[in-house]
Amino acid sequence: MLKTVLKKLDLWIEEQNKAFETEGLRKFHSCKIRIVGQTALIEANLSLHVPATMDVDVFADYEHSVQKKFEALLKEIGKELDPVGHEAWMPQETEYQQFYSGSFVTAYLAKPEFVILSKAKKAPQKNSRLITEYLASEPPAVFFELAKKYQIDLERFV
Repeated sequence: MLKTVLKKLDLWIEEQNKAFETEGLRKFHSCKIRIVGQTALIEANLSLHVPATMDVDVFADYEHSVQKKFEALLKEIGKELDPVGHEAWMPQETEYQQFYSGSFVTAYLAKPEFVILSKAKKAPQKNSRLITEYLASEPPAVFFELAKKYQIDLERFV
């Protein structure tokens, strides 16, 4: 469902830029949207039971008008851009996989192991069930290496 929003946003930017060009105005730049948090896990279609969320957390480099349009498009599907989502803690090693590529919008999903690390460090109680289930799914070695680096006690979830 998020890909549909991103495609609509991309088309909107394209239409706006055509109108701006005709009027001699400055066009919107291409933007990158990095999706983190619960939404990244949901969109990754994991075999884990990821609780639904209305909030969409992103790190993005778009202009204010583009952000406002993105917010409006998210509302159309019952989602909300988290106003402080850009403050979410993610490990500095976080890797992203491309999720959508358009003419003006490129979006990436934070890889699940990094999102789960974030949840284990910042909201372990709230995400205990999800983290326990993830640990049972045989996470990649980097998950355990980074858990040690960031002093995350994984024993409490076993």
